[in-house]
Amino acid sequence: MSRSIAVAGKGGTGKTTITALIVRYLLEKKEGPILVVDADPDANLGTMLGIKPEKSVGDLRDDLLKEIKNLPAGMGKAAYMEAGLHEVITESRGFDLLTMGRGEGPGCYCYMNSLIRKFADELNPSYAWVVMDNEAGLEHISRRTTNNIDYLLVAVTESPLSFNTAKNIEAITGAIKNSIGRKFVVASMVRPEKIDSVKERLAGLSFEYLGNVPRDEAVENAILAGNDLLTLPDSASYRSIREIMSHLGGYNAAT
Repeated sequence: MSRSIAVAGKGGTGKTTITALIVRYLLEKKEGPILVVDADPDANLGTMLGIKPEKSVGDLRDDLLKEIKNLPAGMGKAAYMEAGLHEVITESRGFDLLTMGRGEGPGCYCYMNSLIRKFADELNPSYAWVVMDNEAGLEHISRRTTNNIDYLLVAVTESPLSFNTAKNIEAITGAIKNSIGRKFVVASMVRPEKIDSVKERLAGLSFEYLGNVPRDEAVENAILAGNDLLTLPDSASYRSIREIMSHLGGYNAAT
């Protein structure tokens, strides 16, 4: 049975960087194969992992709405989507990337979402881990286009806006039907002298504080240069990710 980690938070909190470094950790620990899901509309995770997705689930969903009246004889909507979903998975060494793409536009997507969920249910057992980078609204979790989550990590910075987003995520997770096992907050790019202040702000949340991923010049330089984070030399941020994943207990952790 696969285990899953979802990373969420306000834009700019470093959640995509955290997600990429978690994938790197799991690859180095040989805890694959891994399904990586980029559920953030900005879709930058592929760049940080050194691969470029050609198409997203959102693109496929829009194609179906355009072509639904012109499908080949004998091909139903389910068959069209299933064939397309296999094509939007980008394969790499040790992991596959599924990019969800932009959010829903006009029109009813309920049927397409049910097909995506069915596809995910069938796909997940093929992987040891599912790692997801989410947008702040947790759209794909709340719409149940993804499976239940074992670990939810919410990234916050020193900005009060990131705490507001964390509170919103807490409310969303309390209302959705998906099962979320353990919920954590991860401080991101917080200065050491501000850690206690961050913890105080988090006191009212039901999330457990997991650690701080510090600002890292090596990571910033790699991103600016367009380099992936899988080949980044050992650095402060990656060391903190190792500690965080060790706290979770790795592959044998209990949910």
